[in-house]
Amino acid sequence: MLLSLLILLPIIAGLGLIVIKHNRPLGFVGTAVSIYLFLYTLFLLFTNTPVDLTVSFPWFKLGNVQANIALSLTGLGAGMVLLTTLVYSVLFIYFYTIKKNYSNTFYGLLLLVFGGLNGVFLAQDLLLFYFFWEIVLIPMYFLIGIWGAKRTRISANTTFFLYTILGSMLMLGGIIYIGFQLRPTSFLLTDVMKVTAEFGNLQTLAWLFLIAFAIKIPLFPLHSWQPAVYKTSPTPVTVILSALMAKMGLFAVVNWYINLFPFSCEVYDNLLYVVGFGLFYASLIALTTNNVKKIVAYSSVAHLALIFISLFSQSEMGIKGAYFQMFSHGIVVLGLWLCVDYMQRKYKLTDLKSISGLASIDPWIAIFFTFFGLANVALPLTSSFIGEFMMLNALYTYNPILCIIGCTGVILSAAYTLRLSTALLFGERENIPEEKQRFPKTLYVLFGIISLIILILGIYPSILFNLFQN
Repeated sequence: MLLSLLILLPIIAGLGLIVIKHNRPLGFVGTAVSIYLFLYTLFLLFTNTPVDLTVSFPWFKLGNVQANIALSLTGLGAGMVLLTTLVYSVLFIYFYTIKKNYSNTFYGLLLLVFGGLNGVFLAQDLLLFYFFWEIVLIPMYFLIGIWGAKRTRISANTTFFLYTILGSMLMLGGIIYIGFQLRPTSFLLTDVMKVTAEFGNLQTLAWLFLIAFAIKIPLFPLHSWQPAVYKTSPTPVTVILSALMAKMGLFAVVNWYINLFPFSCEVYDNLLYVVGFGLFYASLIALTTNNVKKIVAYSSVAHLALIFISLFSQSEMGIKGAYFQMFSHGIVVLGLWLCVDYMQRKYKLTDLKSISGLASIDPWIAIFFTFFGLANVALPLTSSFIGEFMMLNALYTYNPILCIIGCTGVILSAAYTLRLSTALLFGERENIPEEKQRFPKTLYVLFGIISLIILILGIYPSILFNLFQN
């Protein structure tokens, strides 16, 4: 019951907001649920109170294979649940700060995604994992289709749907094959691992899962849905996609793909070169495009590609660095997207030429945006430095060519981030008011908290390493 609360509470609250007709926006419900679950997760993970962080009981049978309600708040899953509750808490507080009142259906759908994300990170049964995987996609489809930009939402949402349904069908086919051909005792991770190890080389089956996970991350060449969706979606949806849903794919690679098909991990060097090319390609696009949301979107593609490559480095340092960077990227990209949203709402920001000279008028947004940008390029003393240093160190030992590609991505990251900051913050004022702007007091606290987390993890990373180890 302790762990199921992380899933059931946001789902029940979300359904309530969707079903109950109320003219007044009830965003405070999402705020209360998010903050409560964040504090609840901190209590479960960082107190000495004896709490059982795993639960398992029978669900139903698919043929002769038992499906279970099996949850575990340990290791990387624990870190991802902590990240999810933190991001949602910040996001709902941000709604209050900017006085943006979405409809209750919007808040309800966001909470359904919240519960589904926690389910994905907690599930230790393959069918249960797939169940939550699909729960996340359904409300996200409506969030993009209804609240996206009018001109582009239909085409972007159609692309998103086609890619995700393809991945889901491939994974479902793999699950059915496991159930009816390999016939494990149950769909528990440990039982499925036994039969995949026993049958040995299941290369085609492994590809079914890997393609589904690669679409969600997304990895080149299955990434083309992402920039259009990021550009058309409202910022809260973009934050969820970038900071959290991308981590679903990476988490699935760690928890399911690598565990079920360890033999495949040793023969995918060519695949890593393709992903590495995607890292370089995304970085070049970020360096040449003028659309601000596209720059941040392609930046994410590049960073997530490096994390994926590092997971296959066959090195403890590389894997730990990838885990750390998954959490760090979620926090850093949260700060970047909220800064972009603030500038978009207040100064009608669209591309690099829409405004300039912002630092002289609104210095605080310039300070926070610069800090998050420096964290994005892995400046020492920020959380991103720890993860990227460990990943590149591991790649140098594993494959120097991949390490060179990763280092090139870091250099290009510095280039497009500097280009972005210089264009918006400095130079002559254009398309912005001449009088000084008041920065909302709540945003001082909100952006300050995000900055403090980035600094603390950059100075004392053991907080996360100890959590992942447990």
